[in-house]
Amino acid sequence: MSFTRPAALAAAMVALASATGASAQTPVLPSGCPTVPDPAALPSAAELKTMNSFVDKLGVRPTGSHAHARYISWIRKQLKPIPGIQTSDLSFDINRWSSTKTRLTLRTGGKTRRLLVAGAVPYSKPTSKKGVSAPLAFVPAGTAIETANASGKIVVREAPAGSIQQALFLLPVVSWSTYDPNHTIDPAAYFKGDFIAYLERIADLKNAAAAGAKGILFVKPLPRRQIKGHYEPYEGLPWGVPGLFLGADQGKRLTDAIEAGENPTARITIKAGFKRVSTPTVLATLPGTSPQRLVIDSHTDGTNAAEDNGPVAMIAIARYLSKLPVACRPRTVQFAFSTAHFYQRPAGPDERDGGAEQLAKRLDADYDKGTVSAVVVLEHLGAIEYDEFDRKTGPGSRLAPTGLRAIQFAAVTPSPPLVEAVQDVVQSYDMQRTIILQGADAPGNTVPQHCSFGGEGTPYAKHLLPTVGVIAAPQSLYNPAFGLEGIDFDVMHSEVLGWTELVNRMGAMSQPEVAGKVEVERQQRAAGAEECPSGA
Repeated sequence: MSFTRPAALAAAMVALASATGASAQTPVLPSGCPTVPDPAALPSAAELKTMNSFVDKLGVRPTGSHAHARYISWIRKQLKPIPGIQTSDLSFDINRWSSTKTRLTLRTGGKTRRLLVAGAVPYSKPTSKKGVSAPLAFVPAGTAIETANASGKIVVREAPAGSIQQALFLLPVVSWSTYDPNHTIDPAAYFKGDFIAYLERIADLKNAAAAGAKGILFVKPLPRRQIKGHYEPYEGLPWGVPGLFLGADQGKRLTDAIEAGENPTARITIKAGFKRVSTPTVLATLPGTSPQRLVIDSHTDGTNAAEDNGPVAMIAIARYLSKLPVACRPRTVQFAFSTAHFYQRPAGPDERDGGAEQLAKRLDADYDKGTVSAVVVLEHLGAIEYDEFDRKTGPGSRLAPTGLRAIQFAAVTPSPPLVEAVQDVVQSYDMQRTIILQGADAPGNTVPQHCSFGGEGTPYAKHLLPTVGVIAAPQSLYNPAFGLEGIDFDVMHSEVLGWTELVNRMGAMSQPEVAGKVEVERQQRAAGAEECPSGA
């Protein structure tokens, strides 16, 4: 079964190969060195489950938290016995926010009752011990939060997942190709996720503060048990209002009271504070015959066992590569266990993209010295697909598995040989439901043309580093309530094998093959071409 390719792909690949002078030959490792990894040399599905079990037990891991620090310590412990590996840190000081108490009470019809909450909005404004009390005001989605409808009120705001038609991912200006042999990706269907509505949450928080609201209550259309500890947005910026997330049942009690004309009031209490802490990106370097580095990245902070288990795969790949002769590592491989994905602005409020951005800036400078080849980002391996289904009782919906693996996106910078290599491993390891992207946004007049890779690959691509950014984005992503059951470990096993083979292939490719059009784009940038924006 071959890839489904947009009609323009073949012409684009030929044009890019001509522009860069890159060869599209199949890469060949030195004699006696494997391209295809021995499955026995990498963890089985059962062994991957055991490794992921530690991540699952940690639960939500906000940047700089105790749980996050434990994950980093576990990673260090796994790296220590790997022969030849050298570790160093890039550390960041952040103002870590944490809450120890949240409470919501509703007063209506002369009665006061406590409503269970799913959690506080990260970095929302702490209240006094008594909390803040104000009349409730329902502001429906699509209506701007402003002074006229929010001043002096506690805003009740629906916060459904966002959606985008899947056909948009398949456009020839967005994707290179699609591997979907069973035709399960319906172009007419909608891809849903909280990350699609992420900017709406930020706008609501800013607008509520600007309008003089006393607080904001985000109502998710899911039962509280599925969204307990829900974690977004994760900018690392303090918001000007206290905010809580509520499940569908608790939200309905609020809207019912408002609709009944009972002039309900609510009281929000959030006990929270800030603490200055240091959080590291751990760099683990495995020397090869050349000092030029192939960098493999994933972040260590996250919400659940899938977000992010990329470091588990990286440890497995590091162990595998360390057992090969040095001659079988044509390039040095550097594993970047990045921090501050869930604190996007460790360098200040005007610069986004977390610890990955800070590393990308260093790699950008090193690329011109010839000491960096490319970056491969691995996120959310083995994730299964969830969709919304009607609840048997109660309002809203519930998330349940569809029986399919989550769509995997693999964004690749414009290099014909690199795109072909990714296609080969996706098909060889039957990574069904994979869309190989040019970028996760519409192309623009910038260099690069695509300013988003849909995940942690974004800052590396924006810094014009040859990048492969692999990510799945299931609807369960921001919810700590979803554990190991959200991962198909047979799928994760095939992905670990496939991306290990890609590393082997990339190690033996010439730099022009790896880089493709990136070299031209870097020249355009140096000549003053418009770059992708930083911050938001």
